[in-house]
Amino acid sequence: MTDPAAPAAVPPAKLSWYRRLYLRVEALSSTKHALAAMLLVSVVDGSVFPIPPFALLVPMVLAQPHKWWRYALMGTAASLVGGFIGYYLGVLLHQGAVSFLQIDLDMRIQRFGIDATLGQLLGQNFWVLALLCSVLPTPFKVVAIGSGMVGVPLDRFFLAAVLGRSVRFFLVAGVMRFFGPTARKWLRV
Repeated sequence: MTDPAAPAAVPPAKLSWYRRLYLRVEALSSTKHALAAMLLVSVVDGSVFPIPPFALLVPMVLAQPHKWWRYALMGTAASLVGGFIGYYLGVLLHQGAVSFLQIDLDMRIQRFGIDATLGQLLGQNFWVLALLCSVLPTPFKVVAIGSGMVGVPLDRFFLAAVLGRSVRFFLVAGVMRFFGPTARKWLRV
């Protein structure tokens, strides 16, 4: 018979849908389809998927550290494809939102030494934000869709995405390669 004074076992807290999805994606890293899954997640990450490809990249590099460069390069390329999908989704959203909400992007702003239209200001300066957010742990889909929505020129978006995603993928993969499992807690992946 059990001791009535003994504490009862506490059931584990129910995981959120996001955490369950993250763990499911991470579990793919130990299958023979890990690389294909990482490439697919990288592509879809740029448009709608809520799980970053690093959930797969990190365990893959830890399992096969000598392939870190290859994984980072392929993940970057796939992420850029996803970024273009997200960018064009943003363009479509922009067209729908501008007409539906009747936003005037040709509205002239002449304050604080600024003399430009709202569309020009957003398109010219958002690419720097796109670059920063491509490196920082910001969902890439937000950057890609946002760039398309505010009209960042495609060449500027592409430059920001190439620089930012390359830095992010190679940094994460390189740190995992050279510092191993202890680095996982530094990166919060």
